Amino acid sequence: MIEAVWVQQLKKTAPTIHCLTNPVSMQDVANVLLAAGGSAIMGQDKTEVQEITAHCQATLLNLGVPDETKLCSGALAGMKANELGHPVVLDPVGAGASIFRRKAVELVLKRVNPSLIRCNQGEAYALLDLKNESFGGVESSVELETEAQLNLSDLLARVYGCTVMVSGKADAVSDGERRTLLTGGDPRIRRITGSGCMLSALCALFCGAGLAPFEAACAAGSIWKESAWLAGKKTDEMQGGIGSFHVHLFDAVDQLCHGRI
Repeated sequence: MIEAVWVQQLKKTAPTIHCLTNPVSMQDVANVLLAAGGSAIMGQDKTEVQEITAHCQATLLNLGVPDETKLCSGALAGMKANELGHPVVLDPVGAGASIFRRKAVELVLKRVNPSLIRCNQGEAYALLDLKNESFGGVESSVELETEAQLNLSDLLARVYGCTVMVSGKADAVSDGERRTLLTGGDPRIRRITGSGCMLSALCALFCGAGLAPFEAACAAGSIWKESAWLAGKKTDEMQGGIGSFHVHLFDAVDQLCHGRI
């Protein structure tokens, strides 16, 4: 359920988020933040990222499509955010897909303390592996049952000392003590490139609005699930396809975050 206080706080603050995100989803990340009532600055060069971070209310480090320059910029931005006490949201895209990506995530996490990690199940396993932690020997290709997914988010939260959202058909959120499972949505959202990147951006937006990381993850996840459900409903009514779903998804975020639904 979407709480009115989340929307009110977002409207009151209209935060600006420094998004070091990937080119695959850059435009949609910027647009979803605008639809929700915030905004994005996407500084990427190492010579400016610390300055831009200082002007923003939260920082998103999305490690998709990594390269050496981007990793250096992300680490600098994250370190500056830590220094200023600004929230940092880490999206370790494809963390276990290659040795390079594994080392990239490890490099960032040695320098930056995230407030919130938003990842999928496979990425969660990769992050645990960096700390030589294991999770019951379950294959990463297997969709976890509800309790196991919550336990995975609990473990990751305790290992990294921050709030964690492990996304899937449902989203498990934990700060190591509190936990919740966000259900609903529409499976078509998995056919939208960058849907996870947009969810991470919304997490950063609510962190930047002043919500504690656990509440920010719950707010972002709840609105994203509800937006997907509304988009699916509207698409079906209009007998539309996945392109229509994409458009209706942004409409729903706009309407929910501005209290029009």
